[in-house]
Amino acid sequence: MEVGMVVVAGELYVRAYRGVGSRWYRAARKHGHGTIRVGTVRHDVLLTTDGLEPCSGLDAAFRTKYGSVAEALVASPEARAATIRIDPASAPAP
Repeated sequence: MEVGMVVVAGELYVRAYRGVGSRWYRAARKHGHGTIRVGTVRHDVLLTTDGLEPCSGLDAAFRTKYGSVAEALVASPEARAATIRIDPASAPAP
C-alpha cells in the first residue's frame, strides 16, 4: 500500500505512508492538481498540501478503514506530514 484514502466530514484525504519523499506526495505538491478517474468518469481535482490542517477524526477514520495496517498511516510522523486533501476543481468558465 503506497497511500491510504479516507473521507471525513465530506472531505477526501490521502496519506502517503512513505512520507513527503514519496513519489505520489512529491507529484501532488509539485503540480497541485490532478484527475481522478472512476470507470469512464473523470474529475479534475485540487491537491492541497501547504498549510493543511487536517480535520479532527482523521486518524480515527484511517484506523477504522485500514485496521492494523493503519498504524503506518497514523502513528508515523512521516505519513502524517504527507497528508493531502483532495477537492473538486472549479469548473472552467464558459
